Amino acid sequence: MSVLIQAAIVFAVLSLSASDIHFPKDMRTDVQFPPIVKRSDSGLPDGHLRPLGYQKKPEARVKEYQELLAPREFWEQHVQHRVPLVYRQAVVKAPAFTKWQTDDYIREKYGDLDVLIEKKVESRDAQPQRMPLKEFLDSYEYEDWYVVSLLPDPMREEMMVPRSLLCGTFRQHILESNLWISAGGTSSVLHYDADHSLHCLLSGRKDFILIHPKYADQLDLEEKRKFSGSGYSTMNMDMINIFTNPHIAKIPWTWATLRPGDCIFIPSGYFQQVRSYGRSMAGTIMWSPLPEFDDSDCATTDIDQYTPLSQVNMMWTYKKGDKVLAMRHTDPEVFRAGLLTLLKDRDRLRPEHFEYFYEDLMGDKADAPRAREIFGLLDQKKKGFVSMEEIKDMDVSVLKNVARHLDSPHGPVKDHDHSHDEL
Repeated sequence: MSVLIQAAIVFAVLSLSASDIHFPKDMRTDVQFPPIVKRSDSGLPDGHLRPLGYQKKPEARVKEYQELLAPREFWEQHVQHRVPLVYRQAVVKAPAFTKWQTDDYIREKYGDLDVLIEKKVESRDAQPQRMPLKEFLDSYEYEDWYVVSLLPDPMREEMMVPRSLLCGTFRQHILESNLWISAGGTSSVLHYDADHSLHCLLSGRKDFILIHPKYADQLDLEEKRKFSGSGYSTMNMDMINIFTNPHIAKIPWTWATLRPGDCIFIPSGYFQQVRSYGRSMAGTIMWSPLPEFDDSDCATTDIDQYTPLSQVNMMWTYKKGDKVLAMRHTDPEVFRAGLLTLLKDRDRLRPEHFEYFYEDLMGDKADAPRAREIFGLLDQKKKGFVSMEEIKDMDVSVLKNVARHLDSPHGPVKDHDHSHDEL
């Protein structure tokens, strides 16, 4: 080949912009997990600058079940004591399990629905984008993004509710259902949520590292927002620095691997770090971490009857055309608990007490409503105070309205003449 031709080829390659060059992602799912921990022969600490999990062998595998527990058993054996579990093949009867295996079906039936998009390597400081599902599916095998969004209402018809959640306090306090879609390797930060969750995989593979909440003070945490009940570690999960985080090599952890059809229960406050492989698609059901379980309706509920997500009430939902794709709002029950804690020995909450709480909660958020305005939403009888009993008995719709004012929209707000809010 002549020098002139070689130069022309080099010039043509260099002339392409980065956005014109697309490389398909590695879609393999045959990854070693849990990782093999080896003694370092370099003089450096074991697992230095390696991903989380290479610093110490796991304590055990998360407890697994081949059959789903009844709600009372689920509460007594796991939820009450915040003990994770894995259900094998829990959602294989859902239409989504078979129909959502191809992008063509999803694109044709649900492509016009909006979802929220985030960067593949998760950063809690990054702001999500909003786009039609069809647009995401056209590019996600090449682009550095993934879906984490409210499951749009029409898609709930093809997802199921596992029997463990079909009655009692669980069913009555479901907050939201989320959709997750990614391609190739996706890594989360180590984080914890305010609410209980059941995460169910439809395709691909997911590996979980779980750490008990009692090790929170050793994990370099940053709270999402005061009193939110959720937060994350600032450590780089792909390159743990043992010199700056020596304690990480001593913290016990458990593990789980999900295959299509499997679900994992992650209790409120439990730390999780998740890695996804292949064409990964999953749904999550989240519910409030209430201190007691009322199963008075379970005797008259057929928990073994197939029940789609569309047949249960949820606090946060998304309909096509909604102005805000609400997600990760403050849990109204967590907010109620915060108000009761604020009361301490008092039997009445007054505006001046609430104001200190509110300012601490909102920080320096410039566009936040005034504390007295928010207090007015709670003081529905306009007495100038709210009693402890009123807070305990307050309808969740009131607390939900307050939660909307406390949280900024998660993702862009759609601005057009026909947009509407959920309420």
